[in-house]
Amino acid sequence: MRWTILFLLIFLMSIATAAPTLTFQHNETQPGETIIATITTAGEFSEQIEPSSISFYEGRRQVSFESDITFYKGTHHIYVYTTREGNFSIQIENILYKEADELKEKTIKQNFTIKEKTIINEETNETSTEILSIKPGFIFTTQTPIIKLINKGTTPLNITYNETEFPIESLGTKEITLAPTEVFSTLTISSYKEFSIPIIYPAANSTFVSPSEQIDLRQTPELLLTNIFTNTESQETIELFNFGDKNITDMQVSPDFAFINTEPLENMPARGVQNLTLTFNPENPGHFKGNINITYTQYEKQNTLSVPVSLFVLPEGSEESGFEVSEQTCAEIFGTVCGIKETCNGEFSFTKGGEYCCMAECKEVEEEEAGTSYGWIWAIVIFIVIGAGAYYFYRRQKKIAPNKPEDQLKETAAKFAKRMEGTKETKRIKGGLTKS
Repeated sequence: MRWTILFLLIFLMSIATAAPTLTFQHNETQPGETIIATITTAGEFSEQIEPSSISFYEGRRQVSFESDITFYKGTHHIYVYTTREGNFSIQIENILYKEADELKEKTIKQNFTIKEKTIINEETNETSTEILSIKPGFIFTTQTPIIKLINKGTTPLNITYNETEFPIESLGTKEITLAPTEVFSTLTISSYKEFSIPIIYPAANSTFVSPSEQIDLRQTPELLLTNIFTNTESQETIELFNFGDKNITDMQVSPDFAFINTEPLENMPARGVQNLTLTFNPENPGHFKGNINITYTQYEKQNTLSVPVSLFVLPEGSEESGFEVSEQTCAEIFGTVCGIKETCNGEFSFTKGGEYCCMAECKEVEEEEAGTSYGWIWAIVIFIVIGAGAYYFYRRQKKIAPNKPEDQLKETAAKFAKRMEGTKETKRIKGGLTKS
């Protein structure tokens, strides 16, 4: 009997499901708090969950809560802004995932309760509440990460993060500006309980300048993050602002990469704005991280503005999404670095050093050989169609063209003669009508 139970347990463990699961960071939530949760699977997600797949219910009635979801490194991160007390459920539909290379689908429905927790002071018998709202509940940005903390309770809150402490009065607000050093990290905010905020920041290696140290020439976006293709010309625009009281002169642009071309910049007046257009035409795939360096003169001093760029160069004709960035080399993940004129026919990653790493097979990009173009055939077909149409309209116009006056006279005479012949042959009734 004991061996039977043991074998049964082993069998059940071997068929353990990889179905996605939703995990809340806290079991108890107060109105005004931010729900932070994750969706994970022991298998593999086949498709990213969209915000439109998330709905909320109070009993059978659908209700509305502001929420968002994002995906990074095999995990979906989700947050919900709560507003009132009650018993609710969250429903996430049509989650696609793979279990043992078999595509499956699941809908998650999970109940949660929002209830205010009242604190009673035993000495004064007064009641109070501690409620911290955190916005957003996760960060996925290429801009400067900022988190907003709001004390929605009736008592002051003491906040601690990264060895920094400060109070927030009741109904008070505090913003935290961050400078992450890794692509993925979590910010732990401690108060009456701990909140862990996921931070996904692709520009982790970029240098941040605090607002007090910023120079007068600034730009948007702070980081240029984009996907481009080999042997395909594309453009991006950076907007430049002169926040100073003096003109900016002698502006020179120097990109870190040879496949980036720029147009000359004009002198900028105080409080002036102008656009810098970048033209990309790369030959090699890979992940390129560097700067667009802009030197200029202001206040009789030469300065440099370095605009960080993160460019994912994909082989011509490949998919623009679905790839990952790995901190390992291509060899370490047992992949193959595709050549200049090759593309991956399956999953690929950008690995350490910016390699375009194929996890399937590198295929040569098929180019159209000279002399095999079918353009001349299409030219002949178009010429025949146009000629046939012209002939058709010519014949139709000829049919409906008006006759000459003499022809019209002959036609009228012929019709009159024909009617007269019909009159001669008409039979008349002779005699009267006979009564029956």
